[in-house]
Amino acid sequence: MSFVVIAYNEEANIDSCLSSIISQVGGASLEVVVVDDGSDDATASLVAEAAEVASERADVVLIEHQENLGRGAARQTGIAAARGALIAMVDADIVLPEDWLVRSQAAMETYQADAVGGIAVPDGDVTYVCNRFGLQPRSVPPTIPVSGNNGLYRRRVFDLVRIDPTLSEGEDVALNRAMEASGLRSCTLAELTVEHRESKGFLASLRWLYRSGIGASRQLTRYRQVRMPDLVFAGHLGTLVFSVTAARRGANRRIAWSVPCAYLVLASGAHMAKKFEVKGEAGSFALATATNTVLLGAYIAGRVMGIPLSRSAQTGVDA
Repeated sequence: MSFVVIAYNEEANIDSCLSSIISQVGGASLEVVVVDDGSDDATASLVAEAAEVASERADVVLIEHQENLGRGAARQTGIAAARGALIAMVDADIVLPEDWLVRSQAAMETYQADAVGGIAVPDGDVTYVCNRFGLQPRSVPPTIPVSGNNGLYRRRVFDLVRIDPTLSEGEDVALNRAMEASGLRSCTLAELTVEHRESKGFLASLRWLYRSGIGASRQLTRYRQVRMPDLVFAGHLGTLVFSVTAARRGANRRIAWSVPCAYLVLASGAHMAKKFEVKGEAGSFALATATNTVLLGAYIAGRVMGIPLSRSAQTGVDA
């Protein structure tokens, strides 16, 4: 049984992640392959220390990339090194419940699945506002059957499909699509939640959401499947077209441009209501929603920038 953990500058979380893996109940012999993807903090040294302590319960192996190659490359490196008949992928900012492996294995047999995964709480796109404002997150299923942050796979999955090492994000989406195309079965375990301890600050979250927006436009171009985020983005594009048209026809520009701003605020509010329990101090929730509006704006900007990038990439593939 192998765990593959990818980490980039995760000194704040790697100990908790590894402890939760090594503490899994069930008595399975564990191999833990940690891929340090070019970190410039103490991640690698902490993994080395954990390997010494855990030597009696698990075989912890550290693989270091000399530079940051991205999530796809890190996952592929770890999978290539893993030796188990079952392979779990876990991100370094995830803390598993002690029965995660037992429950995942049981579900895999019950559903005759090739891969199963739990739900990370809070969801990745709202971790900053959750941590900053102390909100109560909801358990929201991922948009794909098995998210890369926690999933258990039969080895035959990686005999049939391969993680795209060129993708710095969205590699788990591509993997799910490749599994589906190969006839492999995967499912989300709605009752199995894991703790997401992401520690990115505001600026890092802005950059991440911007890159996620680019990736989402790439996914739409590549797979031609419309998801809820695509509909929200289409609505925002519609308000932008309306504002530009109205301004050119002589409408008050301040009023015209208030439409996309109002749409973004409303979308942010709906997003927050979906991801969090709406209770407690109204002021804190309002500030969190305002902050989320800025973050959502970064995602929308990434979606816009991703359109020409996706088209040029698609043209290159078609050629």
